[in-house]
Amino acid sequence: MGEFKKPKRAKVMNEIEQEQEQTAEELLENKPLEQIEIDPITAVNVERLKTVFKDVDVFVHHSLTFPNAREGQDGRVPEGAVFFLDDLVNEDILDQHVIHPLLEMGPESFFGQHVEDQVITAKKIVQVDNLKAAVEMVTSGSTLVHVDGMTHALAIVAPGFPTRSVSEPEAEPLVRGPREGFTEKLQDNTALIRKRLRTPELKSEVVKLGRRSQTTVCFMYMRELVEEDVLKTVRERLKNVDIDILLESAQLEELIEDSVYSPFPQIVSTERPDKVVSALSEGRVAIIIDGTPFVLIVPSVFYDFLQASEDFYQRFYFSTAIRILRTMTFLVALLGPSFYIAITTFHQELIPTPLLLTVISARAGVPFPALIEALIMEISFEVLREAGVRLPRPVGSAVSIVGALVIGQAAVEAGIISQAMVIVVAFTGIASFTVPAFNLSMATRLLRFPMMIIAAGLGLFGMAIALVALGIHMCSIRTFGVPYMSPIAPMHVRTWGSEIFVLPYPLRKWRQEYIQKKDLKRSDVPSNPPQQEGDGQS
Repeated sequence: MGEFKKPKRAKVMNEIEQEQEQTAEELLENKPLEQIEIDPITAVNVERLKTVFKDVDVFVHHSLTFPNAREGQDGRVPEGAVFFLDDLVNEDILDQHVIHPLLEMGPESFFGQHVEDQVITAKKIVQVDNLKAAVEMVTSGSTLVHVDGMTHALAIVAPGFPTRSVSEPEAEPLVRGPREGFTEKLQDNTALIRKRLRTPELKSEVVKLGRRSQTTVCFMYMRELVEEDVLKTVRERLKNVDIDILLESAQLEELIEDSVYSPFPQIVSTERPDKVVSALSEGRVAIIIDGTPFVLIVPSVFYDFLQASEDFYQRFYFSTAIRILRTMTFLVALLGPSFYIAITTFHQELIPTPLLLTVISARAGVPFPALIEALIMEISFEVLREAGVRLPRPVGSAVSIVGALVIGQAAVEAGIISQAMVIVVAFTGIASFTVPAFNLSMATRLLRFPMMIIAAGLGLFGMAIALVALGIHMCSIRTFGVPYMSPIAPMHVRTWGSEIFVLPYPLRKWRQEYIQKKDLKRSDVPSNPPQQEGDGQS
């Protein structure tokens, strides 16, 4: 581990402390932490760390005196110290695996070749060579150990901060499928993935992001499946991230996505380990951020946001029908009010006469045009939806449902809104709830307003132009080098069986060739199982 270096000369302790206190403050002011190496004298490191953690009340350092240690050439008995933050360490591991073995074995044992096996019996030990690394380990919940003569320090990784237990994901509920969801602890999340992918091909790399937060970010991939260009892009974008504090995956998502100003989401976020494992098996990369249960999956395309994990756990007839219905409700959520405004304002001849008479009679006495009606109802609906989210859960759902009924009925009776507009806005809001990805649902809700304004000004012709512009924009997006509208544009028909529709598993033989081209064939499962001898015989 290191050679034993004795202090060059003995000093009176008071003089040493005064000199160290002055030099520690001056050194830290004039020199960056990464250039300050661990000093062989423990007392020097104590003063430096005390200066760094000045006014941090939970910073603790324990001086260690070894009763059986031999005196050095300077006549002093070697001493040691442990450093940690009191609210971040596991006290049981600290006492049993660090302090007690250290006092029993003595300082000489720290300079052998097997200090990790014979002295400190903790699970993970990291060697620290400079002050910056030492500070980062302490703030991450590790315990730092140093003994006189060591040119480095040892960090025992045994954090003890509180964590949430594994529970069912609330943002992605399902009827059939695994009930485990990610937590805020990085190690638990990687364990949930490795439990399902028991292969050495699953690789992981760790980076620290955030100048002050020093958040741990881990990205995982299958070595034999991931495309090298995608992996290189992920490494470069994470390396170039410059942020002060990284708290949630949404911040990182915005920093690494291709088109920041596009309203459409470009990176899938999920709480489900099974969804991440499925993405890894397709050659994608999973980015896990410590402190949040949402894992990012790259690269992602538009149709990934219309998929739910449960699609693959149900019969393929039902799953295919649900996916078609989901695509239709997405279009309804985007264009429902706009289509009603355009038809009633410019294209009444397209409405059957009996229905037209009903609409006219319903709108009789309404003082506002269809656009103002729609804006009033849509804004009211969004306010109620936001209030339901922000209020306590037992109250929120009641407020949103009762509020919508009361306001809608009162607006109709007051003659401000027509009954037809209430039906259109309500159905549009319900349709937006069928989109599995919440970020795509938010984009749909946002785009609904400019579409209504365009429909009120130019009718169906304006809506057609707006849809063409949206299609051109979506086809122009690249997400980590992959076209956003794959497998439609460009077209990859043989992957439609798992992306657009859900075919029986024996027919889903091909991986997404727009994600990777290393191993495209999943399996050679026959369409029908081979019959055994005697089958069908009486």
